[in-house]
Amino acid sequence: MRNNEERLGTKKSSSSPAAPQAANTGPAPLEFVRPTTILTLPSRGKYYPEGHPLHNQETVEIRQMTTAEEDILTNQTLLRSGTALDKFLERILIDARVSPDDLLVGDKNAVLIQARIDGYGADYQTAVTCPSCSTSQQFNFDLTDSLRDVENFVPDNVAQTSQGTYITTLDNGWEVEFKAMTGADENKLSKSAANKKKAGLAATPVQDQLNAIIVAVSGHTDRATITKAIQHMTGKQSKAVRDSYRKVIPNVELRSNFECRSCGASTEMEVPLTADFFWART
Repeated sequence: MRNNEERLGTKKSSSSPAAPQAANTGPAPLEFVRPTTILTLPSRGKYYPEGHPLHNQETVEIRQMTTAEEDILTNQTLLRSGTALDKFLERILIDARVSPDDLLVGDKNAVLIQARIDGYGADYQTAVTCPSCSTSQQFNFDLTDSLRDVENFVPDNVAQTSQGTYITTLDNGWEVEFKAMTGADENKLSKSAANKKKAGLAATPVQDQLNAIIVAVSGHTDRATITKAIQHMTGKQSKAVRDSYRKVIPNVELRSNFECRSCGASTEMEVPLTADFFWART
C-alpha cells in the first residue's frame, strides 16, 4: 500500500531554521512560519479552461490549518449558511486566484481530505452502521490507508470534445454532452435540496445531478429542453449518463476494511464523511 504522500503527490514544505540565540538576551524570538503542503490534483489540471489559474497545473499548494481555520469550521453562522467549507478553502489555498467555486469537485475533495490529514492526523473516528447486522458503533479509520485514486478512463461509447466536455450516445439516439462538476455546482445542488426540504417538496437528487452536469442534449443547450429531456429519460438511460461521468471524471475516494464488533462481519466500505470529519476527538 502506497503512503498518502505518494497517492496524492503531497510534499511538505520546509521552514527556515530558527535564528541562533544570543547569549544572555533571553529566549530567541519565535518564528511564525506556517507550513504548507503541495498535493497532486486528481484532474492534473486538464479539465480547467484556458485562463484558469489551475489550467494544466498538476499540483496545488495549501496552507496547513491553524486555530483560525478551526474557528471557521465551528462557526455556527457559517455552518447554517453552508459556507464554512468554502471560507475554509479560501484561507488555505495559497493562490488567491483559485476560488473554491471554480475547483472541480474531485480536486476540492482531495484538498479537503489532505487538509484534514495535515490538521488532525490520519486517525478519523466516527459512527458506522454495520451493513450486515445494522448495529451502530464507533470505528476508527486511517485516512492515509483509506485514501484511493478513482481510476478514470474514456470508454469506447464516450467522446471527448475540444471544450473539455464529453458526449455519450443513449439507446434512443440522444447525444448527451456533460461536464465535470465544480464547487459552485455542488453548492447549488445542496441549496436546491435544502430549499425543497424546507418547502416540503419531494427530493429529486438524480434529476438535480443530471441537470448539473448535462450541458446539451443532441445539440439543444437551453435549460428548459435539457430539463424536459432528463425528466423523460428511462432509468437505464439515466444510469448510462451517470456511469459515463464516473468513468471519465477524476476523483478521490475513501474506502476501508470494516470489521463489525457485534457480528464479526468484515467488509470494505466507503468511509462516511460526517459532521465530525474536521473535528479531532480527544
